[in-house]
Amino acid sequence: MPKISILPQEIASKIAAGEIVERPASVVKELVENAFDAGARYIKINLKEGGKKEISVYDDGEGMEPEDLKLCYKHHATSKIKTLADLFKIVTYGFRGEALASISQVSILTIKSKTENQETGYEIKVEFGKEKFFKPIPFKKGTLVKVENLFENLPARKSFLKSARAEVLKVSEILRGLILCKPEVACDLYSEDKPLFSWKSGDVKELLSYITGLKPSDFLDITYSKSPYKVSLVITSTNHTFKHTKYFYVSINKRWIKDEKILKQIMAIIKEFFKNLGFPAGIIYLYIPPHLIDINVHPAKWEVRLKDEKGVFSAIRNAFMKLFKSSFQTYVSSNVMNFEKDLASKDFVKEDIPVFIDSYKDLVSLEDKPKKVHQDRKDAFETSCIYPISFERPEEYFKILGSFLNNYLLVEKGRELYIVDQHALSERIIFENLMQINNFFTQQLIFPEALNLSEELKEEFYKRKKIFEKMGFEFEERENSIYLKGVPDLVEDMGKEIIEELLEVPFLEEDFLKKEFFAKLACKLARKKGDVISKEEAEYLIKKMFEMDLKTCPHGRPLYFKISESEIEKKLRRIL
Repeated sequence: MPKISILPQEIASKIAAGEIVERPASVVKELVENAFDAGARYIKINLKEGGKKEISVYDDGEGMEPEDLKLCYKHHATSKIKTLADLFKIVTYGFRGEALASISQVSILTIKSKTENQETGYEIKVEFGKEKFFKPIPFKKGTLVKVENLFENLPARKSFLKSARAEVLKVSEILRGLILCKPEVACDLYSEDKPLFSWKSGDVKELLSYITGLKPSDFLDITYSKSPYKVSLVITSTNHTFKHTKYFYVSINKRWIKDEKILKQIMAIIKEFFKNLGFPAGIIYLYIPPHLIDINVHPAKWEVRLKDEKGVFSAIRNAFMKLFKSSFQTYVSSNVMNFEKDLASKDFVKEDIPVFIDSYKDLVSLEDKPKKVHQDRKDAFETSCIYPISFERPEEYFKILGSFLNNYLLVEKGRELYIVDQHALSERIIFENLMQINNFFTQQLIFPEALNLSEELKEEFYKRKKIFEKMGFEFEERENSIYLKGVPDLVEDMGKEIIEELLEVPFLEEDFLKKEFFAKLACKLARKKGDVISKEEAEYLIKKMFEMDLKTCPHGRPLYFKISESEIEKKLRRIL
């Protein structure tokens, strides 16, 4: 008897639907992309029970003719593809003709639509793949799609959906990425008729500001073109970084993509410029000729294939080089201009020449000054500095003036006042020392600790388990639970907390996880705000900061800011 048979159409349709519709967020993605293609300038989304009970999406786009409305939910129904050649020059969001068909197979689908030229609108209702009615209705221009009882006919699939709150958060996450590709489109997201996200259309920097909480001025932007590619960057500098990539997006031809292979290459480029400072917020817009990209490789269109990967990534890297060179030159130019203004008012023959300031070092060498001035400066610094390092490198002299609120060290260096975060500096120095460790020694716990892991985090745990074990952690499994039974000797009682935090880290590379581990450990071992530290410890911390030219903590936050003498004078001379 033959073992192979053709699947019934009903089962095949459900399988196809499952490849595109995974959860409410998948439905929202497809419907919003359809709205983009319809030329919408405004989109409104409302969720009930996180979209499990109902999803409604209205757009003010061109609408559908009644003949198109009758066909739109059928399999392979599309207005975008006419010939095989069209597959290789796709410039629209939807093109497969499977989105509405898939949604209609696993829900009760109702669509109302009207074009500008129609006198009346039309409504169609499809219940789990079967049309129920089609009728004329009064309706304004545009399209309203309502999706009810998602996966009601697939209880097994429905059981995989998360809580209403989790589904709403996922929809919100998806919407942010989609709207960043079309910031000129206004969009409102509601949950149970309560507003969650409201964008009135505008500039991409303003949208990124709304999403991240940063200021529009915190984002740098630049465009780099090298035929046939164009790259536009709108990202934060190293002064505003995050320990995750939640606020970093990649758009190819105005389509948000989450291709793991491409993102990994881009992250490697970012690391060249951001080192261990964290990740930027922002978006990369790539423009690639349609014939050099295949977007028909993933059912939900998250992944793409590039014909010339090397050329694309080279263009991205050059854009980063141009951006950081430009921002550096802007910084240098503005500071040199201010510096030259200060120089104009100085008399280089007088004894108050600031020969110990770094900025003057290249313009005014010590050998050019009278020996008496040289010796006077040496004597003055040696008697006043708490920690004179060496006169041979006078730019490294500093004096600790004291502590503010036991949180910030006040340091005089040259003609500048440094205000240093003692916790962040302590954390960074501990981190640098930890990074020298290659061999880990495990300390057994007297009582193994159970890890609080969801099924999702368990999956992440197994992906990282071997790396954790290389770090000195030991685990055992019993009764469907995972227990921590050994930790690296430096960790002591923080092992469980650190492991659970490391499971939230977005990347799996061993070097990255190791750095994250050391960063988290350093934070826990470092001096805390409010700790009273000794004179010797303060001297050690500041000496290391200047010697190693440290500027940020392991998470990318600044260690200090500084105020020049001229800035202080300007503040004090200002008439209120």
